[in-house]
Amino acid sequence: MIEQKATVISRHDHLVWVEAERQSTCGQCAARKGCGTGLLAKHVGKKFSRIAVKDEGNLEVGQEVTVSIPEEALLSGAFLMYMLPLILLFFTSIIVRLAGGGELLQIVSGLLGLITGFVWVKHRMSHHDAGINVKPNEDFK
Repeated sequence: MIEQKATVISRHDHLVWVEAERQSTCGQCAARKGCGTGLLAKHVGKKFSRIAVKDEGNLEVGQEVTVSIPEEALLSGAFLMYMLPLILLFFTSIIVRLAGGGELLQIVSGLLGLITGFVWVKHRMSHHDAGINVKPNEDFK
């Protein structure tokens, strides 16, 4: 289970919007002093992510919570988001090439496959429960 501290920023019907500061693992890396990613993160500043989760309790705006997500859900979501559109890009391009299509048609079909993959993933993820849990921190008064 991957956990992250967040703050409730708004409520809407049965959903709660929480905001969490993005954490970088650059602090634990041995090459952090010479790494471009670590230097860039220092200069860009703090970034926050907002997500909507089901409200299964009495959460209040401003309340500190802990958001947890199962590793399996994170890995399958990452696979779908990154690999499926790329697979569709190559698959549609190869099918058009085998069918005798020209280079421009292969490029267009590949882009359509990529876009189709992104649209399908977005639709699937919006109608899928990822198993994200939100529990209030005990020290909130």
